[in-house]
Amino acid sequence: MKKISTIGLIILTLLISQQTFPQKENAKSPLSGEQQIELSEGYSFISSRIIPENPNMLDVLQNNLANLDFVRNSAGLMLRKIGPNWINSIGDWINTEGYLFKMSSTDDLTITGDVIDPQTPVELSTGYQIIGYLPDHALNTEEVFQEILGNLEFVRNTAGLMFRKIGPVWVNSIGDMQSGEGYLVKMNSADVLIYPGSTFETCGDLLTDPRDGQTYNTVQIGDQCWMAENLNIGVMIDSLENMTDNGIIEKYCYRNNIANCDDYGGFYQWNEVMQYMAATGLQGICPVGWRIPSDDIWKILEGTVDSQYPVGDPIWNNTGWRGFDAGLNLKSTSGWNDNGNGTDLFGFTALPCGYRVYDGSFINIGNYTRFWSSTEHLDIFVRVRHLRYLNHEIYRYNNNKDYGYSVRCLKDETTPVNQPPEPPSSPNPEDEAVNQSIDVGLSWTCTDPDGDPLTYDIYFGTESTPQQVSTGQTETAYDLETLENNTEYFWKIVAHDDHENTTEGQVWSFITEAVGSPQSCPGIPTVTYEGQVYNTVLIGDQCWLKENLNVGSMINGTEEMTDNSVIEKYCYDDNPANCDEYGGLYQWNEIMQYTTTPGIQGICPEGWYIPTDDEWKILEGTVDSQYPVGDPIWNTTGFRGFNVGLNLKSTTGWYGGGNGSGLFGYEVLPAGYRYTAGYFNSLSIYAYLCASNEYNSSDAWGRTLNYVNDGVSRFNQSKYLGFSVRCLKD
Repeated sequence: MKKISTIGLIILTLLISQQTFPQKENAKSPLSGEQQIELSEGYSFISSRIIPENPNMLDVLQNNLANLDFVRNSAGLMLRKIGPNWINSIGDWINTEGYLFKMSSTDDLTITGDVIDPQTPVELSTGYQIIGYLPDHALNTEEVFQEILGNLEFVRNTAGLMFRKIGPVWVNSIGDMQSGEGYLVKMNSADVLIYPGSTFETCGDLLTDPRDGQTYNTVQIGDQCWMAENLNIGVMIDSLENMTDNGIIEKYCYRNNIANCDDYGGFYQWNEVMQYMAATGLQGICPVGWRIPSDDIWKILEGTVDSQYPVGDPIWNNTGWRGFDAGLNLKSTSGWNDNGNGTDLFGFTALPCGYRVYDGSFINIGNYTRFWSSTEHLDIFVRVRHLRYLNHEIYRYNNNKDYGYSVRCLKDETTPVNQPPEPPSSPNPEDEAVNQSIDVGLSWTCTDPDGDPLTYDIYFGTESTPQQVSTGQTETAYDLETLENNTEYFWKIVAHDDHENTTEGQVWSFITEAVGSPQSCPGIPTVTYEGQVYNTVLIGDQCWLKENLNVGSMINGTEEMTDNSVIEKYCYDDNPANCDEYGGLYQWNEIMQYTTTPGIQGICPEGWYIPTDDEWKILEGTVDSQYPVGDPIWNTTGFRGFNVGLNLKSTTGWYGGGNGSGLFGYEVLPAGYRYTAGYFNSLSIYAYLCASNEYNSSDAWGRTLNYVNDGVSRFNQSKYLGFSVRCLKD
């Protein structure tokens, strides 16, 4: 760095020291980095675009003190040595300010911390001040000060070169301003300087990302302004590493080759894309003023470019391959395998860049491209878009956040199109409600983002794909004819606005009340056994305990139960609280008390016994709405029946909303099971219940219910599993 004459610079600093300027606050950015600045011998103006981790001036310069004479700010405050001690009158390093350094010898200053937003406003006071230079790349001095020339007198750099007005003409001797330098500025009046971020003004202009100088084409598609290239920002890491919340944007490049990022853009895991926040439509790793497109934004793009299915068509709410030629029209005109190129009709130019798999491998360059949205699905997945060389459509699906996919950014100021109605909500009866009156009516709520008037089509019936029963009504309620007892009904609402937008609601269901059920067993509402009280429930002609049996002394899950005259039980995860909530888990021989006679008392209370396989079939046929007792379906194995599992499962506690109706009061809990070798598995997901019939010498019959199935599975499984137990009255 060139040195200015000592006498001239001292005069300047004396002028500066007569002025006082307020300290300015730093503006933080989500990026972290490091900046190295050369400190020349003698005087120089210095600034930094890095917000120091510890901003105290003495801490920032602790490694440079041996070669430092002093540092002075615009207000004349100094960091200098008085006697043996360094005195810091400046306080903290402020990034929007520059500083006058005097060095006794050349040195290097390294600052680490967060990168300041290059467009952070720099307040300029009347008179002299030293300002910081915030961008990381060179900018022409005249272009930097173009908007405030009316209040500017001059700009001077360390070498004494100036940008000033000579006669009617502004003369730029400085040329480009450089990162690491500070600049002496004299103002005729106060103003605010904002460093130029990019040349982007209207969609179609070239966008320059001020964080790294990377440029991107942009394209207007309908009312949306998109980047026409995949985002390529960050530091490349090896694909075997997972991205972390370390303040540094990281990227994968196909086959760990940086040249592939230059050609195709980077790949990013979803959490990195979102900068470790989960909210639809965030900026994430996009440039300022741009954002990660939501699932709904992708739908608008798809409807805009497809020749047959417009924006708002219900097809875009589906998963899988949708549309007619949306993918064809978004794909680039070259690069796709087997001549699977697109028309690139709208200039989106989707490239077949492949992707990074969750295990760190790369696949499908030339065949596929996949794009993230900012919309989560069930908290663990994300809505994704997929284009393929063989398909003209676009695939919408959910995928794991650990994959590495491409990113396209959307401009914030995109003119909104008329939005479709919000999905119908707040159903009455509530979804999966039970014991509803046979005189129940339907009602719901629905809103429109644009306040448009809405009409509704109503679908209702006993099939899971109900038939339309009304169309075009404006009311959010519908009267039904008297319904049947103990019957499951399905219904949905399709909402239309007056802009030809349509939103199809989900299919809801409810079950009407059953005549006389649930009820406890006549004369024995409860049973007390080994100090614990059990309720009873009458289902058809069978009297059952309503809760899983919880009797015996807990042993560790790694131990096998033995014929030692002591009833033993497992508690899930070896936690007694789980036995209190879900009942105990027992090996079949312990349940049967080491006999093999079907229908024996086993570990049940006196007067009760372990149900046989045939008695389970009777229960199943009694509670199922479509397959009665004696139907051959109950003799099959695997999941059987229509809604037997739904009607036996408890109304709460099942994973993913897979709860039951509780219609008959049986209330099976998702207690999981004890696996061989002492492992526990599937709490909140499965229930395993035993029968008293052997299948063979090593296996026994049982029943399984799970969170995703409305049937009940009849299976044979090792006697060494840990089952739940329900007892049946003699």
